[in-house]
Amino acid sequence: VLRRLPSLADRLRLRAVCRAWRVSATGLPPSHLHLPWLVFGDGTLLDVANNTAHRVRIPDDAVCYSAGENTFFLVHDDGRCSLMDVFSGTPVTPLPELAALLAACNVNARYELLQPITRVVVSPAASAELEYRLVAVMIRTGKFLLSTCRPAGEPNTCVALDHYFDFSIADIRFFQGKIYALSKINETLRALDLNNGYLDELPPSPSCIDVICGVRSEFAMTEEPHLQKDPWPYGHVVAGRYLVECNGKLLMVRRWARKPLISFSYYSMTEFRDKDGYDLERTRRWKKAQGLDGWAMFVSSRCSKAATAASHGAREDCVYFAHQWGRRDPDNPIGGSGVYNMRDGVITRPLLPEPAAVGGSMLWSRRFPAWVFPIEV
Repeated sequence: VLRRLPSLADRLRLRAVCRAWRVSATGLPPSHLHLPWLVFGDGTLLDVANNTAHRVRIPDDAVCYSAGENTFFLVHDDGRCSLMDVFSGTPVTPLPELAALLAACNVNARYELLQPITRVVVSPAASAELEYRLVAVMIRTGKFLLSTCRPAGEPNTCVALDHYFDFSIADIRFFQGKIYALSKINETLRALDLNNGYLDELPPSPSCIDVICGVRSEFAMTEEPHLQKDPWPYGHVVAGRYLVECNGKLLMVRRWARKPLISFSYYSMTEFRDKDGYDLERTRRWKKAQGLDGWAMFVSSRCSKAATAASHGAREDCVYFAHQWGRRDPDNPIGGSGVYNMRDGVITRPLLPEPAAVGGSMLWSRRFPAWVFPIEV
């Protein structure tokens, strides 16, 4: 029966019937031919392959943020913070020190309209490079907080890294024992060695940060195939930049959008004041990737990840991107999403052949889908 169930949700329901069924299912290989799911800020899970919606129970007094993989970062009304597994629905790790630092920064997570927390990233499990798991939190004011994630009862170390990355950050990523930050404008990449997770022993100044140069004329990518086929007369702009680990490499993904007729704003003025005062003689440069070596990439503003295409029933050398819910089409929460084929430069829309099975009453601040990766246990 398990082999005939294409839906991961149905497979999990079958295993949950009783202990005997669950034990019998452990001897079968997992069903990997399913795409990752999408999660919204109200706890709605969307099974993309089957266009079916499920719901995760979020505490009434908490605001949740996708923290990548299959993890939520919860901030309660009383200031408590914790990590929660998306599918079990149980808070697994309290983070009292990080909660205290957020309170010191006057972060009101309940004020969702301005999205005070813009990005949450959790490092992979403990390894030779990182003894402790780490949680990185980006705040709209420009601050960048980093905390260890130790078992309950053990004290955590928590620091603010805003003086290490003095620019407007587009994305952050843990990679090979370091944390990388990508500049929005110049696409400069800076990396800080995390000293195996001992945050109280970080370098006292940013002078030892590794730097990768930003945009150069040979890397402008103004002649991308999908832009050549778009007749929009006003040109295009980079609407998003994402860092993704893929097959042992750290890649930057650009998302292009049609340039609006009126693009002037106070925020666009201030973001062009990025500083590049570090020693650029030690730098490397971006190199354009021609393909993903048979992998597939899943990109969203909250969580991005790459995996072998065969492990998720995806197409090789393709980027699956999830765009936020636009106000012009409230009946389709992922209307701007699709698949970009790196081999021929073709974008296929929509991601789903029909409107997604997600309610239309969702608050605007929670209409930012993120990829989650279910694990059969």
